[in-house]
Amino acid sequence: MTKRILFIEDEFLIAKDIQLLLQKNEKYQVDVAKTPRKALELYQAHEYHLIISDINLQCEKDGIEVVKGLKEIRTLPVIYLTAYKEASFLERAKETMPFAYLLKPFQEEQLKVTIQLSLLNYQNTIEGKQEDIENTKKIENLTTREKEVLITLATGKTSKEIADTLCVSYHTVEKHKKNIKEKLGFHTIGELVKFTFSSKLYKVY
Repeated sequence: MTKRILFIEDEFLIAKDIQLLLQKNEKYQVDVAKTPRKALELYQAHEYHLIISDINLQCEKDGIEVVKGLKEIRTLPVIYLTAYKEASFLERAKETMPFAYLLKPFQEEQLKVTIQLSLLNYQNTIEGKQEDIENTKKIENLTTREKEVLITLATGKTSKEIADTLCVSYHTVEKHKKNIKEKLGFHTIGELVKFTFSSKLYKVY
């Protein structure tokens, strides 16, 4: 099923690039809002699965304020894009309980994986699935690339699709999968997917 995303971004070229990037395989439909008013208008008119918002909007409100208003209408997972690392921004953003922050510039595959995991985690929350603390601790044994492979694997992708998403070779993906199984003590893909759903994998990013 196509997932609909509200993307709040006032820079035309950035908005267009990300919109085209996410829509090219028809997995996502992305509506762009350049202003707080347009964001509210779209949010009230459509059912979205995810909000992506730049924090630094050249408007009367920044992205955090806009998202805070939208979430008073309906709660959805949020991903912030930002060029800032200042604690003041992050503290304010925490009030909207974002799933993740992506610091600009970010890689294409990083955005895709973050979106996939955000949607998966939100679905788990809705269904009331509980975090397994022991599984979450096991994540510390994985490298960053192994975590990315595991996240993407949990979305149902084949090794070839994972390779394309992460811009690595098929054989590299297979090697990572083998290492992941050995480190976590699993033997099947099903066990790895179940593990991912039972752990808060996004906490390590």
